Amino acid sequence: MAIYFGKNVALGMVSSLLLLFLVTEFSKPLLTKYSLFQVLWRESEFRSFALAPFLYLISILFLLLLSFRLNESICYASIIVLTMGDGLSTIFGVHGKMCYKGSSKTLEGTLAGLIGAIIFSYPLVGYLSIVGGLVGMYLELKSKKLDNIIVPFSALVAMLIVQALVNAYI
Repeated sequence: MAIYFGKNVALGMVSSLLLLFLVTEFSKPLLTKYSLFQVLWRESEFRSFALAPFLYLISILFLLLLSFRLNESICYASIIVLTMGDGLSTIFGVHGKMCYKGSSKTLEGTLAGLIGAIIFSYPLVGYLSIVGGLVGMYLELKSKKLDNIIVPFSALVAMLIVQALVNAYI
């Protein structure tokens, strides 16, 4: 989105989505009375604040803000690791058969997320997409509730460190 429309438009859109999310979240007691709106939340989110989508939007917003100061492509690639990696791991993981010990997460989901994160971020950061994808998806596998913060920022830090090391020694 930021690549096509510019960072300011992307920031405006994500900020608007965040505001819409918060209004909807605080209106939840009224909205859940109508079956049309019940599809917006998971069963576990009906009675409490939906933290996962909130952190998802906050992560994207902060990464867009960081792109004004840090390497823009790496910030965008971190957003891709979150959106494509985490999204594909959920989609494929639901149908996966090989669960990790003591977890509901699957090998199929992890591999789909890793491959998606690398493929979709490669045009922006090249070989760094492998680093961001590996670190982001590994920590997505290990994290419990805060994965929407941990995944993109761990990918960001890993890619920045590798880029700095490569630039220092080449």
